[in-house]
Amino acid sequence: MHRKHRAELPDPAPLSVGGRPRSDERGTSIVGTTFGFAAFLGFLLFAVNLAVGLYARSTATAVGFDQARRLAQRGVSCTTSAPGTEQAVTDHLDGWWRQVVVTAGCDGERATVRIDASSSRSLLPSSLLRPTGLSELHRTFTVRVEALR
Repeated sequence: MHRKHRAELPDPAPLSVGGRPRSDERGTSIVGTTFGFAAFLGFLLFAVNLAVGLYARSTATAVGFDQARRLAQRGVSCTTSAPGTEQAVTDHLDGWWRQVVVTAGCDGERATVRIDASSSRSLLPSSLLRPTGLSELHRTFTVRVEALR
């Protein structure tokens, strides 16, 4: 069987001369690598901060709902103020949020827990967090009080 010979292409310009990079490309790999690595670390830092912030928010939501449910289970003994509930929520969220303000109360039909917190602990500067809304938390939980008849 006979094969056709392809026309050979001329060699492109050599990437190195004498084992060293060409003078017009010297140092480009370290600069590109440095900027690429810095961009990767920046995105990684943002992703980790976002994940931790979302975890802190879901923790606050779970704690607030649980405390509102416990307050509603008191039934008839549910009063207009609930200092034990407020302290429990503050204790749970103290490690995740700063300036935690909790308002809890009951009007006989509904138990309400309101959580206002700010300045979530973050690795990013606050100037980057503020526009995203991740630096503040405002949640209100309302649960119906059920009494046995």
